[in-house]
Amino acid sequence: MTTPQAERQVRRDYRLEVKVKDFGPIAEASVDVCPLTVFIGPSNTGKSYLAILMYALHRCFDGFPRLMGWRTFQFREAMQPQTSIRKSLTDWLSKVAVQGGSLPALPTDVASHLRSRLEQSKGLDRLLEQEICRCFGAESPADLIRRSSPHADTRVDLRISQAADAQEVRYQLEFGRNGTRLSGQFPEIMSPPRIAPTEARDWLLETDTGEDDDEPDYLFIRFAQSLFASLVQPLRQNAYYLPADRTGVMHSHQVVVSTLIQNATTAGLRPFRDVPMLSGVLADFLSQLISMSRSRLLHRKRVETHLERGLLNGTVRLDRTETGYPVFAYRPNGWKDDLPLMRASSMVSELAPVVLYLRHLVEPGDVLIIEEPEAHLHPAMQAAFAQELARLVRSGVRIILTTHSEWFLEQIGNLVRLSYLPKGRRQDIAGIEDVDVALRPDEVGAWLFKPRKRPKGSLVEEVKLDPDTGLYPTDYDKVSETLYNQSAKIFNRMQEGKGQ
Repeated sequence: MTTPQAERQVRRDYRLEVKVKDFGPIAEASVDVCPLTVFIGPSNTGKSYLAILMYALHRCFDGFPRLMGWRTFQFREAMQPQTSIRKSLTDWLSKVAVQGGSLPALPTDVASHLRSRLEQSKGLDRLLEQEICRCFGAESPADLIRRSSPHADTRVDLRISQAADAQEVRYQLEFGRNGTRLSGQFPEIMSPPRIAPTEARDWLLETDTGEDDDEPDYLFIRFAQSLFASLVQPLRQNAYYLPADRTGVMHSHQVVVSTLIQNATTAGLRPFRDVPMLSGVLADFLSQLISMSRSRLLHRKRVETHLERGLLNGTVRLDRTETGYPVFAYRPNGWKDDLPLMRASSMVSELAPVVLYLRHLVEPGDVLIIEEPEAHLHPAMQAAFAQELARLVRSGVRIILTTHSEWFLEQIGNLVRLSYLPKGRRQDIAGIEDVDVALRPDEVGAWLFKPRKRPKGSLVEEVKLDPDTGLYPTDYDKVSETLYNQSAKIFNRMQEGKGQ
């Protein structure tokens, strides 16, 4: 069976490629991020390292356009244009303010000035360094260099575009013992960012009422913010990270928070090493759980209802105490009372944060990163959960997974092969109730992390779905072969013993 050529065409709303070298356990990796991206391979090969890096990049690029408004002398000097360029931008914004529809062409001198300044990206290097260290709980970027390459620096290359055939924004980040270095390469700014006439009028009005020495800074900073945000939009999506130890946090978040608060009040009275430390991804997860008691509900038909109805056979509940601190519970179908989450099954505790994030935080366009989605799930539940995640991809949420589960990966392969069939022939397949969970081949990317002994460090390569077997090639078959050979040898020796 072969895949239709039309199905192989890349049809995505943007392209994001991340390359890393000498990062944690990873020697080399190159990942083209898909709507559903799956990291597979043995433990200690860097799957979580790369997933956490993706989370840190999204958080940094999402926050940087706002930080570009800092009135630091260094940034103001970088954005300070010549008088003629200031006038060109002011005249252009004046045209935008009075006309709708398509925007006039951006003046060449303004485009060139902004491009050169954005490529310098002053402040972004420091922000990247801080956010990466925070997310990993590292004191210095040097702690994240691959141990087998003590004299090398870690390098991260980013290629960002709005579509597969669009011009790319490129960044190269190097960090190590001698500090952090960042260089950018922006395309020719062929068209301006989308600016509404009302927005242009507001900018000009605020400039007119501001102080003279702030006028050029304000206009160019605001315009640079808008331009930067439009060019790196793929990395500006909200990202959420569900760590592998989320079940334990769900059970003990009150104890963890009270311990942190107690130690924080006495941090100056005891050695710093006695104060508990959390990685950024775990701290964010804890913080988001607590803030859910104040967050709004996303009132739409969402995947969490399918999770509760199809997998949990009950509902995950969030109650607000008098102090506003959240209390999580589970109510099985048909019960009138809640069951404390710590007394529910491990499957319920594992899926509860997924339900809560979908109900309170995650929206279409966001990125949801889940470590080991198969944890505490029976193989049948793993297959069902994989379908719910496919449903989430269909709703517009982008997902990154790290997994060790052959069942999970095999179900994803089945959902891709399902897309090869016309909709009329997708019915009555056991275990697949909703034919709309089918995923196109271009929507799924699987990357295998392969350990290397000399020099030590894993290599990451993309693995393609075999359209005939419906499987992604992994190292799982080697484990199955070893177990089978063991079983055969044990059986043969048992038979030999019977003849003696």
